[in-house]
Amino acid sequence: MLRDDTLPKLVGSATKPYLLIILDTIEKAGDEGSLLLTEILVLVKDFENIKLLLLGETSRIKHWVLPSDVVRHDLLPLLEIQRRQAVSILMGVAPSKVTIGIGKAAAIPAYFAMALEARHSGDQAEELLDELLVVVAPEKDASDRITAQAFERLGDKSLHAAQTKLPSPIQIANPTLFVCSAIQRLLAALHLVSLPVETAMALFHSNPLEMEPILRSLLVRLSTAGKSADLIEGLIRGSGTNAQLGALLISDFITESSKLRKQISGQMLAIIEESNLPVLQREKAGCVLSRLGDSRDLTALATVPAGEFILGDNIYPNSQPPEKISLEGFRIGIYPVVNRDFSLFVRETGRDWQSPDGFVPEKQNAPATDLNWFDAMAYCAWLTRRWRLNGKINPNEHVRLPTEPEWERSSRGDQNSSGNGELIYPWGTRWQDDTANYEELGMNARCSVGLFPKGRSPYGCYDMVGQVWEWCTTLWGEEMTTPSFRYPWADDGREALDAPGEIRRVLRGGCFSSGRLKVCCTYRGSLEPAGFWRGNGFRIVVASG
Repeated sequence: MLRDDTLPKLVGSATKPYLLIILDTIEKAGDEGSLLLTEILVLVKDFENIKLLLLGETSRIKHWVLPSDVVRHDLLPLLEIQRRQAVSILMGVAPSKVTIGIGKAAAIPAYFAMALEARHSGDQAEELLDELLVVVAPEKDASDRITAQAFERLGDKSLHAAQTKLPSPIQIANPTLFVCSAIQRLLAALHLVSLPVETAMALFHSNPLEMEPILRSLLVRLSTAGKSADLIEGLIRGSGTNAQLGALLISDFITESSKLRKQISGQMLAIIEESNLPVLQREKAGCVLSRLGDSRDLTALATVPAGEFILGDNIYPNSQPPEKISLEGFRIGIYPVVNRDFSLFVRETGRDWQSPDGFVPEKQNAPATDLNWFDAMAYCAWLTRRWRLNGKINPNEHVRLPTEPEWERSSRGDQNSSGNGELIYPWGTRWQDDTANYEELGMNARCSVGLFPKGRSPYGCYDMVGQVWEWCTTLWGEEMTTPSFRYPWADDGREALDAPGEIRRVLRGGCFSSGRLKVCCTYRGSLEPAGFWRGNGFRIVVASG
């Protein structure tokens, strides 16, 4: 469409006040998809009246590095109450009596359609497919031909053509379901069960991102039959990206006592540190690493030397005027405080913590949130005692929250704006993709720390912008929009730790739901010290005195 001038002609002839261009099945663009999207955005960027709606299948495009101008939204699964109501209408029974399509797998629309056809609860996709085949193709020969055809369409033909003599096309009673690519992949996986393990491994290594859902379904079937060991060991064999993706795939199929546990952990860490895979794969790697045990020192500190730097900017009214100030040296957390460490504090002190995922194994290396300023201060006091006892800090050092200038120095270093409206980010004065967890990324949730090494600050700190807002000791004032303690910086009581509870405290850095204009080094936020939510966290400072 782009290469044959269809889209350029459409854009050039647009005369309506507003034009919505819908591009469907964008996954068919294959590996060139993200590049083509960039070209399309360049084409329409000067036309404010043109909006693009891009539709594609998540499992096929999740590895694309999307341009920052593209906001991603995933379709929500069907709620059980929605499915009960639909079946109630179709079957003429009360919603409370419905047993069809209420299982976990049936939350996916394609699988819900299978559940309706098979009159099945839909707890597991593979089990659901088996029941569907009994309905539409009860003869084994017919079902074998259906799975073989799916394998032919989805697999690498040059690889398996010599192994499988495919039959001529067949007719089934209700073929519409089998047009869906999600069901085609389930069928292809079922066909792979009858083929040598080497075939599955070769398919995966030829195109791991495309073949991942097929191999996942195959592993479900083999694991149920107790025959997955050879495939699991084959997928993690080797090195490089394929081995990383193989480890990511099999991570859901190993037990706590698996001999591959250490090897998989190493591959997850490599995925995060090398950052060669798209963010969705890195996000999952972080969760797997958390569950298996994250070996990184998530309490590590970066040294910020004493010196002068520019605080503030000329862009945001509450950050003006910029001025040069001096700071003593200090150390600051390379990462925000994570669930693993904050939960230890909670267990030892009995402090109340209303976190929905603070003790979830897959979230132990994610920033601790749902905590207020007083909780963060109490953690710092507890950690001071703990680290003094084990010798990690000297008796004259203490752990505390950063002041606002300390936070900004740690984030921007010695970077200055040219004065042309440039924002300052930890990585420079120009926006770069794949540097932070922010609104336009579309994750809409915290993730494991350290997934964006391109966004590190000059002192090596991760997640300084995006991810979570971070508490500072500094006072803001009582009004949300206008601070009482304005710039230029002054020794005017804004660091009074015993200020009344109605005085808001400063938050910095933005969070996963903050837009690009807020995830920078100079934007200032605030909240009442007793306030908390899932987007607020903190990092620590170690200083003398």
